[in-house]
Amino acid sequence: MMELRYANTKLYFGLKAVERLRDHLNGFENVVLVTGKHSARLSGALKDVEEVLKDLEVEYKVFDEVVPNPTTEIADELAEIIWRDGYDCVIAIGGGSVIDTAKVSSVIALSGGRARDYLRGKRAKRYLPLIAVNLTHGTGSEIDRFAVLTEGREKIGISIRYPDVSFDDPKYTLTLPSCQAVYTTIDAFFHAYEAVTAKTTNPFVETLSCEVARIIGENLPKDQGLEEKTKLMYASMIAGMALDLSPAHIVHAIEHALSGINPKLPHGCGLALIGARAIYWIHKHCENSAKILRCLTGREVRLAEEAEKAFRDFLMEVGFVERLGDYVGRDDFKEVERIVFGPLRYLISRVNFEFTREMLHDILENSL
Repeated sequence: MMELRYANTKLYFGLKAVERLRDHLNGFENVVLVTGKHSARLSGALKDVEEVLKDLEVEYKVFDEVVPNPTTEIADELAEIIWRDGYDCVIAIGGGSVIDTAKVSSVIALSGGRARDYLRGKRAKRYLPLIAVNLTHGTGSEIDRFAVLTEGREKIGISIRYPDVSFDDPKYTLTLPSCQAVYTTIDAFFHAYEAVTAKTTNPFVETLSCEVARIIGENLPKDQGLEEKTKLMYASMIAGMALDLSPAHIVHAIEHALSGINPKLPHGCGLALIGARAIYWIHKHCENSAKILRCLTGREVRLAEEAEKAFRDFLMEVGFVERLGDYVGRDDFKEVERIVFGPLRYLISRVNFEFTREMLHDILENSL
């Protein structure tokens, strides 16, 4: 097992990592476990955490109301429960949706306000201790400071806090459905791809991002046993670090708009749907695009058309055949434009070229 400290997070990576949870529960008497409806139980992670809590005689309650693309209302509801019932620690057991919700709620419980206030710039003053047990190889939320919530039809990412302690045990990802395994890994890839093509990139981000792409390129197309899952979870974790150092931009901006409009669109799926054509435009302006795509595909890609095709071919290789038209239609394009160039403009400002409305419509049209 590997132990790592990054920013404010102590992370344990490896099999049976959650056994170290007992080292971080001193003084806690009442804990809330935050989960979705199924994955925490199906993976065995909830059972493992409960066994530690019972062994230490720590009281706990399970809040299992978090859904994919979680809303501000869910975060507010959880924060109210934390404050009302006097919990002294939050343990999030899930993927990005669960961990992000727990981040925001752990802040609201002590700093006040509502989730929407933090989406609009309110800063965290205090927050409860937060422990994250990650169940996917895609989120990065167990190691970074970001959270994403949806209010109405607008899905907004914010910098809010790091978990205090996180656990990455690859055995919990063995129960991921095959489609979710692809979706979450594509999410990790775009964390790396956008980090290295942002104007905030640096040599360390480049090192992390290229390693992410190499690992994904070698392991996602395979039948995934524990060895492959371990490598993909490691790639996701270091992609989260790359994203933390050089945040996401165009691809995430468009996806956030799309899954804000249609919450049934899984985040990683949305990135895959628009990713190839988005890469076409980013590749035209960012030389690092060729470097990371070479690591992912093993192919030299000089022209933007070659970059787009290389990524489309990779998606086909891993069995991704969905199209944007399965989730939204042309009638939604104006609303996507409004969100991308309105509330999410801060994301598209992170590249070193002017991203235009014409580019956006080209990406959407070519992804249908």
